[in-house]
Amino acid sequence: MSSNSPVFRRLKQAVAPVIAFTVMAYFIFHSVEGERGLLTYWSMQDRVTEIAKVLEDTTESRKNLEQHVLSLRASHLDPDLLDERARAMLNAAHPDDVILFHRDGYQDMATIVAASQ
Repeated sequence: MSSNSPVFRRLKQAVAPVIAFTVMAYFIFHSVEGERGLLTYWSMQDRVTEIAKVLEDTTESRKNLEQHVLSLRASHLDPDLLDERARAMLNAAHPDDVILFHRDGYQDMATIVAASQ
């Protein structure tokens, strides 16, 4: 076969489109599946949403704790809170107090509810 045959001319004409298609397929594949592709981007967006929710929960918890600490300061001492904490830490109660316990035990704070009769 000579280089002027119709088969060689067709092959020469097909080389550029095949190379272009291969390069396009490579970039399309990596733009979807790659380390910085669309699937990774979407999974990172989901993770950002989860982390933002954790941040909100942590911020709310911190605000509650700051309020709790503020109420324990000497200048803002709340007698009811002081009494509650003392009874919880000493595990003591007045004989007239009614104590209610959770079914599953203590949760994050003392759950002793004292009510005088």
